[in-house]
Amino acid sequence: MNWEILLKHINNESSPAENAEIENWLAEQAEHKHLLQYLQKRKEQLQQPLKQNDVHEQWVLLLDRIFEKGPSLNKPDTGKGYWFMGIAASLFLVSLLGWFYRAQNRIDTHSIALQTPDNRRGTVTLPDGSLVYMAPDSKLTYNSDFGAKKRELTLSGEAFFNVKHNVNKPFIIRAANHLSVTVLGTSFNVYSRSNQNTEVKVATGLVGVTQGKHTSFLKAGEQLNYLVAGNYLVLKPVARNDAAALQNQTLFFKNDNTDEIAEKLHRWYNVSILVSPAARRHPRFSGEMQDTGLPNLLKGLGYATGLHYHYTNPHTIILY
Repeated sequence: MNWEILLKHINNESSPAENAEIENWLAEQAEHKHLLQYLQKRKEQLQQPLKQNDVHEQWVLLLDRIFEKGPSLNKPDTGKGYWFMGIAASLFLVSLLGWFYRAQNRIDTHSIALQTPDNRRGTVTLPDGSLVYMAPDSKLTYNSDFGAKKRELTLSGEAFFNVKHNVNKPFIIRAANHLSVTVLGTSFNVYSRSNQNTEVKVATGLVGVTQGKHTSFLKAGEQLNYLVAGNYLVLKPVARNDAAALQNQTLFFKNDNTDEIAEKLHRWYNVSILVSPAARRHPRFSGEMQDTGLPNLLKGLGYATGLHYHYTNPHTIILY
C-alpha cells in the first residue's frame, strides 16, 4: 500500500479510485483493518489531518509497547550474538510474533540445502508455500522441521522472498554479516554475502531494521543498505520493479552509469565485468530489460548506450 494514498484516505482527501485501492488492500488481510482503525483514532485525537511523521511516530510507539510486553531486546539471546537484527513485518502484526528463537521440544531434524548453479537463477517453493527467487550462486539452508513451529532458514547470496502469510509462525531469514530478517507475510529482496554490503529492498509490506536500540522502518519502495566499511546504515528510495527484479526476471536500470550497469550484470549473471575508462564516458541508462540471456542483453545495452564489449575468457567481460 502506498502511504500517501492511505494518509489521503484517513484525511478524507482520497479519490474514488484511491478508495477502491484502499478497499482491496483492506480485503487482503484483517490486520490491515486494525492498522487503519488505529490511525483513524490517532487522527481523532489530534483533531487535524495526519502527516507521515505522525504515522511513523505512532508506529514506533506501538512497537515500544509491544516489546515491553515481550522479551527484552536488551537481553542477549544465547548463541545468537547478533548486533544487527532486521525485522520485516506485515504492518500491525509484530505483537503476535514469538521470534526470539527459543528451542522448544527438541526433535531430531536434518538440514536441507538448496543451491543455485554459478550461472543460473532458480525458484523454489518452500514447505509453507512461500516462493523464493534465487540469484546465481546462492544458497538456502533450513531444517526438515521447517514450518512445524517456526519457519527459519539461512541465506547466502541473493534472493527475493514472497512469503506466505502466517500470523502464528514467523518467517526468519538468517544471513551473512550478522543480519537476520523476520517476516509474517510480505515480499522483499535480500542481498547478503560475507564481507560485502547488505541490502534489503521492499516490494510490499513494511520492514523494520534494528541496530542496537534503534529501529529504522522501510515501507514498500524503500531500500536499506548496511555499509561494511563504515559500519552504518543508509536509507533511500527504490523502484518496486527493482526490488522485485528477480521475481519478474527483468533487469531494472534507473539513470545508471556504466559502473552501476556492470555491477548489476555481475550480480545477475555471476560473471566478472571490467569497465574500461572509455566506457565511463557513455551516457547513463534508464529502462527495463527482460532477461533473454546475457548476449542479447549486452547487445540491447549497446544499442541504448553505445557500450561495446568483448570476452577475455568465458567468465570475464570488458565493457569499452
